[in-house]
Amino acid sequence: MSDRDRRYSNRGPRSTSQRGDPRRSRSGPSRSRGGGGRGHPRVFLRNGTIVYLLDILQHGGVDKAGHSWNPICQVMEVPSFNLYEVSLNKQKIQELKLQQKIQVTGREDSPLGRPNKKLKYDQLTHASLQTIGLVLEQYVLENEERFIKFINNVGPITIKRHYLEVLPGVGKKLMNEILENRHRKLFENFEELHTRVPGFKPKEVFVKRIIEELEDEELKHYLFVKRRRPEDRSSGGTPRPRDGSRDGGRRTSRNDSLRKRY
Repeated sequence: MSDRDRRYSNRGPRSTSQRGDPRRSRSGPSRSRGGGGRGHPRVFLRNGTIVYLLDILQHGGVDKAGHSWNPICQVMEVPSFNLYEVSLNKQKIQELKLQQKIQVTGREDSPLGRPNKKLKYDQLTHASLQTIGLVLEQYVLENEERFIKFINNVGPITIKRHYLEVLPGVGKKLMNEILENRHRKLFENFEELHTRVPGFKPKEVFVKRIIEELEDEELKHYLFVKRRRPEDRSSGGTPRPRDGSRDGGRRTSRNDSLRKRY
């Protein structure tokens, strides 16, 4: 046997990694059934969900061929205050106006199409940033009872700090004034609350706090914005843990229970 033949005969068979695993080549890369892959989870909005229209971008979408012409909009879902980019029905755009409240129906005659993705606050357009404050003012006034209930029932976080102190502009003095007044008699509406506690402006305080919670994803306490865990679907559903339990053994924190109540 020549030196050349001996060299090739000593190599042995090629390893699986060199040849390529036939099972791997047949299966190919994993694919997401929901579309978009792990990095781009599919989002959807349940029928009956209420959203407020923040901005309309008539040429902001991208179709399957890559043409930027599909109309889209930016909306805010309530009562969780999550932000979405949603496709629009071209035939219904003329019927829409900013700050409009729309119910998701899933029907073909609906002005809203399929939601494309969830948005962060810094992804909002300039028009959306101008509109969102007006929308929040509208929502807070329309849902006055929800926020009055918060003021009447919210309790302490720890021995040294109260949830009222999380609200913008509320320090110890103003907090004590609110607590003393509500102890004598619960508040019935914003006007009465402001009359009895002149230093507290309900509408402005709640709007500012909601915007703070939208802007900062690292806040320790969320009073109104519902921050979903990464494994949650954007519809609001939480996958059941593999062990069959409701919470996977996770203890419910006081902050979690507070969001459920308000």
